[in-house]
Amino acid sequence: MMSARNIYLGVMSVAGVVVGALVLAYPALGKGGFTTPFTVLLVISLIADVGLMRVMRSERLIPLTMPARFGGFFSGVILYLLITFLFGQVHPVA
Repeated sequence: MMSARNIYLGVMSVAGVVVGALVLAYPALGKGGFTTPFTVLLVISLIADVGLMRVMRSERLIPLTMPARFGGFFSGVILYLLITFLFGQVHPVA
């Protein structure tokens, strides 16, 4: 049997990197408004969680626990923040 935690952590980590790259490419996405990057990550988390629950009904996956959900979401958020803070800064030219 496969663990749903590993799949969820991978999905959320990739989502954090993709959302961070999109905010760097299109800075207006990170300015707020109706959808913030954190909201996008929450929606991706919900979609991944519901999808994994559907697969778990067939008993091919070990169920996803709440600490795994917490860790997966915050891994995506931390990767998003690292990408935007590290690569989003403009360095002055000497």
